[in-house]
Amino acid sequence: MIAIVILNWNSGEMTAECVRSLLKMRCADYEIIIVDSGSRDGSAEYLKREFPRITILPQDHNLGFAAGCNVGMKLALERGAKYVLPLNNDTVVDADFLKELECVAEQHDRAAMISPKMYFWDLPESLWWAGGKFSLWTGVAKHVGRKDIDKEQFDQNGESDWATGCAVLIRCAALREAGLFDERFFGNGEDLDLSLRLRKAGYQIWYAPKAKLWHKEGVDYRKNVGEQMRKFTATRNALYVMYKHGTFVQWITFIPNFIVRHVAFYIALSLARADFRSAWAVLRGVGAFPGMLYRVKRGT
Repeated sequence: MIAIVILNWNSGEMTAECVRSLLKMRCADYEIIIVDSGSRDGSAEYLKREFPRITILPQDHNLGFAAGCNVGMKLALERGAKYVLPLNNDTVVDADFLKELECVAEQHDRAAMISPKMYFWDLPESLWWAGGKFSLWTGVAKHVGRKDIDKEQFDQNGESDWATGCAVLIRCAALREAGLFDERFFGNGEDLDLSLRLRKAGYQIWYAPKAKLWHKEGVDYRKNVGEQMRKFTATRNALYVMYKHGTFVQWITFIPNFIVRHVAFYIALSLARADFRSAWAVLRGVGAFPGMLYRVKRGT
């Protein structure tokens, strides 16, 4: 059985559109679990009326992406699921989406995370994701093929450096061994961290291009917390990923890359857009890391 875990936060209509696309899939053995992160707009009640047979887990506040997904994934593990699939609510999937992901997983027993091919919602032939590249020498995590027009140039199954939490099929046996998302990330980077932990445990990350979805990138995040929060967490959490996985020598090459390709770039980009809050959020993210590290070492 496959458990699909979707977070909802004040976005009932968008979540419902995602669920309706899932219910049209040509795959029978799955269940949908919706974790509502303390919505205040009545969307949890709306989803209960629309989908009375779907499990909805209401929370009293916003847990963040990592902890929210963990709520649903823990239930999936308790129910004996073979795979769990965290899925952004701002997505719409193809009818063969789940079947194709499961096919690749069943062919490769060391494949712990399998990600689909993803397109931009408003540019349906433009790629958002065709696998991921990452290097601890630079700290740069890349989407393969991002913004390229799909001409079947990324249509081969293959291993990937990491998998995005936007949509990823995860083998439950691997989760039991490596653990769930690290909730200290809150949101942004927990998927990369889990990918690296699973690879250290001897598992593989795969890309399955026959599984397809369309993604309304960042719509939910910007509506609820603003672009500045994405910049804050992306900055702070890039440092946390390096703390968890980087060697001393890799830090030497990471630091100049981080300063130029992340801090300076995103401050300049935000200022060019007159988004002063996001520019400040980048600096706040750097400043927040020592406090995060202090809490990690204290175990709080």
